[in-house]
Amino acid sequence: MDNAHTLESLDKLVDRAIAGDGRAEAALFEELRVRFFHLAKKRVQPDHTEDVVHDALGIVLRRYRERSRESGILVWSLTVLRNVIGNHYQARRRDNDRTLQVEDWQAVPAASLVEDPTGGMAAEEAADRMEAAITALARRSPRCGAIFARILESMELGGGQREISQRAFELVGEEL
Repeated sequence: MDNAHTLESLDKLVDRAIAGDGRAEAALFEELRVRFFHLAKKRVQPDHTEDVVHDALGIVLRRYRERSRESGILVWSLTVLRNVIGNHYQARRRDNDRTLQVEDWQAVPAASLVEDPTGGMAAEEAADRMEAAITALARRSPRCGAIFARILESMELGGGQREISQRAFELVGEEL
């Protein structure tokens, strides 16, 4: 079958499918799936090919009845596939960026954050900065400012995490 005849037959399948012929619609989507798969496997990783084809076919299925008739179904649906592949790569890029950010964050040893969360700042300067931050927070949200102020007070009294949290919770409860 030559290419011009194939394109014409796809457009005829679309016309029949729009008219309600379920067999024509099934044949149309099988033809598109074969073409999409062939192209997608050249452009995306093998383990993502099926997902990309499935997504593109889903969009075509939802929208082919309302599409503009300026171009044939194949040209229009290949544009959909191209956009789905582009979206796939954008999503992968975003995922890679997030992974890199997490890896960068994980490169900082957690123990160093626990041992010295102030980054070597003198204790007095760190306490002053924390109080200034809490005061600024209290201006925007008085309740949050009060909670953090009680946490800071409880930390100054010492103890383990559970003890500090419980004491701060009790102090906040007394104020309410």
